[in-house]
Amino acid sequence: MSDKLKATKKAEADAYKKEGDKLSKTTLLRWKADWDGAAIVYEKAANGYRAAKVYDDAKYCFLRLSLCQTNTDVYFLAAKSMENAAAMAKEMGDTKECVNLLLESCKLYRTNGNSFQAADNMTKAAKLLEDIDINKTFELLKDACELFELDDKDHFSGDTFKQTISLLLKHKKYEEAIDLMILQNRVFIKLNQNHDLHKSCLSVIAISLATDDIVGAKKKYDQFLDYPSFLHSQEGTTAAELINAFDNHDAEGVKNIVSRHLFNFLDNQVAKIAKGLSINSNSLQPTIKSASSNPFSNTTTTPSYNKNNNTTSTPVPTSTSTPTPTPDNNSDSDESDEDVL
Repeated sequence: MSDKLKATKKAEADAYKKEGDKLSKTTLLRWKADWDGAAIVYEKAANGYRAAKVYDDAKYCFLRLSLCQTNTDVYFLAAKSMENAAAMAKEMGDTKECVNLLLESCKLYRTNGNSFQAADNMTKAAKLLEDIDINKTFELLKDACELFELDDKDHFSGDTFKQTISLLLKHKKYEEAIDLMILQNRVFIKLNQNHDLHKSCLSVIAISLATDDIVGAKKKYDQFLDYPSFLHSQEGTTAAELINAFDNHDAEGVKNIVSRHLFNFLDNQVAKIAKGLSINSNSLQPTIKSASSNPFSNTTTTPSYNKNNNTTSTPVPTSTSTPTPTPDNNSDSDESDEDVL
């Protein structure tokens, strides 16, 4: 668009904006704002500013348009206008404002009963926050997953669940990832997607074992037996074999199991974790055992008895704590005296 055309569009939009501001306010002669009339001119102004790439004024007009539509109880259109305002904030490079406006649009969508659109905007907001506030990102993505289920739009939730689980695993939020996988299992059951259900169950078992939670893995496996098709599935059999191998400390068995082609069909982050399972280094969050964790590490060395010269060696103190009492060696000394005689 040429500069001349942009200037023309902006001039037209300025006139519409001025009229919208006038109609949306009360006066001495007009005691009630004309929300319908204001909505019409604000929409024209917003589109004109957007065409002229005057994004700050476009955002203002979209926000005013959303207000007009809210006051006339047209919540779906109000949410769309708020979403357009968020897009203008994004064009201006204001990520924080964009996220806030997207979340406001989510509220309007939910007020109108459109949980699917609300979940979609939550996902968009979460993507924008990934490099700014990872905890808020997790919160929004989990809320989005729950909203998909709430609105019975389970067939649209797959990508959001997958993205959220992958992000949780990437940032080592293993317990949260497991909880979300179990929530997703309900979706797979609703949609009768047994194959995906079996893969999800195996993924939960693998991550539990990777976090060195063998007891938790067994409990999860017992819960998954409530799914009739899981026990005799390839994933179910593999999960049982993997738990048994860990239980028996069979390092070679674990290595052979995780090398199976079956694990290639799990999600990327899960597959990486599963293929890295081993008895020697099976923990993603290992418990570090150091000398300081030993309650006896601050005591002195117990004196040793030397039978050859019938004396005790001098203990070397390792700290300022009270030395450990010297063991009673009378019986040994008696035996030694008899030998000498």
